[in-house]
Amino acid sequence: MGNGALPDFLLFLLVLSILILAHELGHFLAARWRGVRVEEFGIGYPPRIATLFEIGGTIFTLNLIPLGGFVRPAGEDDPEVAGGLAASSKTTRALVLSAGPLANVLLAFLAFFLAFKFAAPDLQRVMIAEVVPNTPAAAAGVRPGDLVRYVDDVPVDSFTAMQTAIRARLGQPIRLGVRRGNHDLELRLTPRVDYPEGQGPIGVILTYPSARTSWVEASRLSAQSMGNQVIAILRLPGRLLAGDATPQETRVTGLKGIHDMLAWANDIDQASQRPFVTLNLIGVISLGLAMANLLPIPALDGGRLMFVFLEAVFRKRVSPRIESFAHAVGFALILILMIYINLQDFVNPIQLP
Repeated sequence: MGNGALPDFLLFLLVLSILILAHELGHFLAARWRGVRVEEFGIGYPPRIATLFEIGGTIFTLNLIPLGGFVRPAGEDDPEVAGGLAASSKTTRALVLSAGPLANVLLAFLAFFLAFKFAAPDLQRVMIAEVVPNTPAAAAGVRPGDLVRYVDDVPVDSFTAMQTAIRARLGQPIRLGVRRGNHDLELRLTPRVDYPEGQGPIGVILTYPSARTSWVEASRLSAQSMGNQVIAILRLPGRLLAGDATPQETRVTGLKGIHDMLAWANDIDQASQRPFVTLNLIGVISLGLAMANLLPIPALDGGRLMFVFLEAVFRKRVSPRIESFAHAVGFALILILMIYINLQDFVNPIQLP
């Protein structure tokens, strides 16, 4: 468990549930929009605990395994079921199938946007996060939230600049310029030559303030991050073949790997007191989930879309029995692959910075 207010395992459950529920909500909303009957929207995975309520012929259920949820459309693989998914037009099926990955793309954008708009650090400014009692900083009146502007005549625009300037003046009186609210103040103190470990010469803990990002700029940075992530994923097979990618870069992680990455991000964010790394990681995972689901593998959304595409090209539908069999085989292979990937997470855990 990390040092954060939210335990790592609960954070993992929350994030995974949001990612999967957003995906399933995309399918559900598109199905309702296109008139496809949905029999059940499940929160969590069976066995069922309770039926919560019913809306428009869809029952909403609460299930025992708290890892996301599912949507059960009527006639998913049976075109004989009136009002079901398989009986719908090619356009409707394509829209419903695409809506899940699209929801994850939108969630990824939202996560990146929240990170850049409200949680991005301003790496050009230094802020006092904490003042240790009975230290030179406390005696001089330094307060948490003060923005450090200079040490004597040395401008402060990074942790290193401030630490270097202070260590060069140990035992000597210095002028510390800070911005407090709308006022500029100059405080005087003397950095200690000898000091307890972890306190530093003046007794403060530093952080970066939040960046002042406009709505437009946050949107631009979000789109840019998503574009960079998509390009990186698409280039990965070529880099792997060329030997330019490390095994860690090309590795697919399972549930434990996602848990470990979120725990790592949670520790960093608790230290900086802003969820910047966690939100970025959620964006990366959500976008990766969208792209993985669009792979043309039977049982995945992309595999089902592939059959719709073949029907549109050849103007003839693949036999429902053959398609159902393909999805069953695809599901079995995916299940075996997921078991292998999750075992690898335990045998050979991912290496984090």
